[in-house]
Amino acid sequence: MIGKISGKVGNISMTRALIEVGGIGFLIHSTATYLEKLHIGKEAVFWTHTAVRETDISLYGFETEEELIMFEKLLGVSGIGPKSGLAILSVAGLPALENAIISGNTGILTKIAGIGKKTVDKIILELSGKVASSREMSESLKDDLDVFEALKALGYRDHQIQEVLKKMPAETAGANDKIKQALKLLGKK
Repeated sequence: MIGKISGKVGNISMTRALIEVGGIGFLIHSTATYLEKLHIGKEAVFWTHTAVRETDISLYGFETEEELIMFEKLLGVSGIGPKSGLAILSVAGLPALENAIISGNTGILTKIAGIGKKTVDKIILELSGKVASSREMSESLKDDLDVFEALKALGYRDHQIQEVLKKMPAETAGANDKIKQALKLLGKK
């Protein structure tokens, strides 16, 4: 199994990147948020999961080890395969996904194409203890979820919201202040 790949970006598409390592090109499926950060010819690092099926061997890569761990937790839920797990992380992002699981908020997860209400309920039921035990939801994360939902209602895309939340100054506290700051950051683009 391949756990981590570092190499030069050879090509980028909507769902995957070609990473060149020692004369070999690895196709790695990844989240839209991470793929947008990559540049052809520049170095990239992926924390990877190798999915082996009867007719296919695929690599799924993530920016952080925490995203990889969540992806593997999602794969442990019956009915969730690698493509569905990647779609969930791409749309929701790690902080919002953890918050949704801990709080039992199905709203974000039901918006993902191909994920039905029963599957969302299974995800929350099976992962709530695992996610809650690994990290308790802080007030700041609750605020981030509120910001995510507010900006989503205003028509912003998930990857735009995730990027803004990452750039949010640490001293910004409270959902209202975070929404104002996020709108300022989005307005600068």
